[in-house]
Amino acid sequence: MNMIDQIADKWSCAAKSKYPDELPSQQIVRYTLKFIISNTIPIFIVLIASMLLGITKETVFALIGFSSLRMFSGGFHFKSADMCIVFSSLVIILIALGGNYFENYSFAMYLASVILVMIYAPSKIEQQTRVKPEKFKWFKIISLIIVSLIYIINIPVMNLAVLVQSLLLIRLRGGEKL
Repeated sequence: MNMIDQIADKWSCAAKSKYPDELPSQQIVRYTLKFIISNTIPIFIVLIASMLLGITKETVFALIGFSSLRMFSGGFHFKSADMCIVFSSLVIILIALGGNYFENYSFAMYLASVILVMIYAPSKIEQQTRVKPEKFKWFKIISLIIVSLIYIINIPVMNLAVLVQSLLLIRLRGGEKL
């Protein structure tokens, strides 16, 4: 059991024992806590690191570009939430640090992102959403709109974040999780 599972287990048991009638089942509370922890820890890690490195603005742009596309396009998932936190945090910091070096490649990044989104989006979202598979075409359309809007905004860090997220749509090893 990983660290996030242990924390979610401990907190959900404590909350459920303290408020047995007010809360839903312990499994629902655990799932909700795990979701909240898994999504907030990387943001805090990234923002603290960005402040220390003096790249807070770039990091916020990277987070917006990456997460807005990821929400609708899906993408690669680690089996371990701990590994996901480490990988996501590192990727966002690297994008924030290096994004401005790709300023002259905005159109190439846009074109590559559009092609990848058209081919692969949505990717691996079946377990991440309650939306019926016949509606997934809308996720692709929304993903293409996001890629295009970010290209129009033309902030190099956001363009790079969208490209990296688009690359994570590619299914590895027959769709297996690492």
